[in-house]
Amino acid sequence: MVELNIYMIMKKIKSIHSLIIISLILFTADSCKRDGFLVTESGLHYTIHESYGKPKAKIGDILFMHLIYKNAKDSILFDSKSMGDRFAIELIRPSFKGGIEEALAMLGEGDSASFLMPADSLYEKVFHAPRPVYIHKGEKLRFEVRLNKIQTPANSQSINSKDQPVNAKDEDFAIRKYLAENNLLVSARPSGMVYISFVEGKGEMPQVGDSVVIEYTGTFLTGELFDATSKNSGPLKFKMGDGTMLKAWEEGISLMKEGGRSRLVIPSRLAYGVQGYGPIKPNSTIIYDVQLKKVK
Repeated sequence: MVELNIYMIMKKIKSIHSLIIISLILFTADSCKRDGFLVTESGLHYTIHESYGKPKAKIGDILFMHLIYKNAKDSILFDSKSMGDRFAIELIRPSFKGGIEEALAMLGEGDSASFLMPADSLYEKVFHAPRPVYIHKGEKLRFEVRLNKIQTPANSQSINSKDQPVNAKDEDFAIRKYLAENNLLVSARPSGMVYISFVEGKGEMPQVGDSVVIEYTGTFLTGELFDATSKNSGPLKFKMGDGTMLKAWEEGISLMKEGGRSRLVIPSRLAYGVQGYGPIKPNSTIIYDVQLKKVK
């Protein structure tokens, strides 16, 4: 009987020990999750809903997607369908640790996922705009993404030269016609961008690494408005040379002085090319009237 009791006690201890080990394993596994999301070492919160095992997006790829982001109350702040079915962005290096670019690089064609992003970092590093008053400090925005297509730089050139040829001479002629009709007696710079200064400004000229504050309106050659800071939550803020803006845009801003006002006429090959972007249709020349408010 004594031997039997010892056996039963040891068996119970072994069972309890096993339960403790299992509990520890479950606790450890669950510690990688927060609010139902997995968390990377960089702090990125993510949940993959569908994954088809296709090659992941790389820096330089053009990503065609359906993207929605919401606030903490589940109110939709942005739905890419409002900008048409060809919503696309170029994948660049992450703007901050655990940023949206890192999130998109986790996806291949057909994949869908949810991500949580810190609103403060998004507005400062990605949107280059003040955080709206209705989004609280420290709040996280929820992104819902379905990646429909990845267009590599090589494929983009193929499309540009074969499927939807862009006649640069025709576009340049249209730009010259626009300049003549508006009595703007200037020539294109070597890059192809046209820079027109209306007010020189008296402050500093921005250098790489400087932060700038910009007011702008964006139109087409027809005069149709497609974007403006007055329609957004405030002036545009970004850091020169951080790779988040069009190179032609940065080229134009670098020629200005604080307080200056100018116009940038950007041919499609220096803008959004054959793929377009939101309200900007493929092969569109775009015009920005820009005021450089501050350099710091």
